[in-house]
Amino acid sequence: MKTLSEWESKRRLAGLPYPKELLATSRAQAEDFVAALGKPVVAKASGVAHKTEGGLVRFGIDARSVGPTWDELAAAGDGSVLLAEQLSAELELIVGGYRDPSFGPLVTIGIGGIAAEIFGDVVAILAPPEPGEVAAAVRQLAGRKLLDGIRGGPPVDVHALAKIVDVVAGLLVADPAVAEIDCNPVMVCKGRPMAVDALVVLEDGAAA
Repeated sequence: MKTLSEWESKRRLAGLPYPKELLATSRAQAEDFVAALGKPVVAKASGVAHKTEGGLVRFGIDARSVGPTWDELAAAGDGSVLLAEQLSAELELIVGGYRDPSFGPLVTIGIGGIAAEIFGDVVAILAPPEPGEVAAAVRQLAGRKLLDGIRGGPPVDVHALAKIVDVVAGLLVADPAVAEIDCNPVMVCKGRPMAVDALVVLEDGAAA
């Protein structure tokens, strides 16, 4: 199996909503991006598996810290650093997909964050989903009430979530070389879901 980088994965998942981001191949590019964005970013080493566990994801990077951060993370990875607008989310979800030997392509929807690790609150449906099937799957989640809005916040836009599911399902169905897709987390910001991270895994021998 070959796992594509986050940047490559998002390019494969055409139409996936994600924060403003840049794969900075130089310190100057990184500094220009942060200056133009005008707000803190998340910086991630590129070309490295298990970035979080290795301490290669940094939050709250601003114009003063982006240069040294780029130097450090680029040296730890493939010479580039993925910079992305830092989001504040009310809820984290997971959207993924894989090939079941009996049922074929399946997409999964679940509650993300710490709850995902503890409860494994995930529902699987056949790809591509039928109209209304994503909304029905969400109602099967044990934590479905979280999607109705937290502490007076807006409910999750299930129609927008369904579009993310459609993108994942579409790639699985269209490209048999894709073995697995993982969008985790999908952060919900003011009710709108956005894929903050995404990974595509290819079958052995498949072209990247």
